[in-house]
Amino acid sequence: MGDAMRKRRSIIGFTMVIVLTVIIILVIGGINVVNANKINDSIELGIKYLTEEEYNKAKSEFSKALAIDDEHEEAENLLELTEEYMELEDLYKNKDYSAAAELIYELKENKYSSYIEGKLSEILSEVEQKIALMNEVNNIEDKINQLINENKYQEGIDLINKYLNEDLDAEYLDKLNELMNNINECKFAYEEEQKRIEEERLLAEEKKAEEERKKQEQANKQESSNKNESTSTSTSTSGEEVNKQIWQMDALQMALEVVKREHPGYGPHYWERGIVSEGEPRWAFIFLKLKDPNVQDIGDTEIIGQVGYTVNERTGEVKQEDWLVQ
Repeated sequence: MGDAMRKRRSIIGFTMVIVLTVIIILVIGGINVVNANKINDSIELGIKYLTEEEYNKAKSEFSKALAIDDEHEEAENLLELTEEYMELEDLYKNKDYSAAAELIYELKENKYSSYIEGKLSEILSEVEQKIALMNEVNNIEDKINQLINENKYQEGIDLINKYLNEDLDAEYLDKLNELMNNINECKFAYEEEQKRIEEERLLAEEKKAEEERKKQEQANKQESSNKNESTSTSTSTSGEEVNKQIWQMDALQMALEVVKREHPGYGPHYWERGIVSEGEPRWAFIFLKLKDPNVQDIGDTEIIGQVGYTVNERTGEVKQEDWLVQ
């Protein structure tokens, strides 16, 4: 009886252990199933947020999945992808384009990068453009110096402004502004030098013109003096007059030369008065100033001035005679 009882108790105890074990297994299995569902839900929602560019929400969902299973490979890779992409955006905003390019290539190694492939390609294109511009800025100084040496200041200013309008890091903008200040200073100095040269040229021209004017004035005086001497003394060397008659046409030419010099605009139109006598015979002429000096017939235009001259028939003396036009 005692053995049978002990045997029965052993069977009951063993049975209870089995039942408890099964219950524990079922509970644990149920928990694992629930957790797996939660993980999958968080990952799916996180991917949705990731593709919709809701990166903070995506990061939160992937973190929830890892809180349930900290060794879950997919959640771990997706969280890393999200965090590194957020870091990439910060680098781009801070204009650290070189670091941004390196990080993009690292992100492309993540096997889940296809979820953000479009954004990575877009940012990479912009980053490569910025890096190309930075390389150009690094090499722009030689080009600017060449333009300065060729006095092509505006071309250099336009080139610098092209890069200043780009969204570059402060280091490059500072370099461009320094180059701009330098080229503006050179441009100002060049323009001032050109002004000085132009002023000196104008002064030299004025001085030369004044010298030419004085020479011409002196030449005119000399010519007038020579002509006066010729008309007053050429007919006599010892106080004797040369009894040489001057014909009317010769007298006209002698008078006309004096009129052109002393009364510009008068002649060659004239009226002849023939011989007048005031002591000695003199040829008399009235020279006219016409409103239209190009007419063939004096009657076709208006006479706006008259001046009278006589020429000594023997000595050739030319003399203005106001009484001829009164």
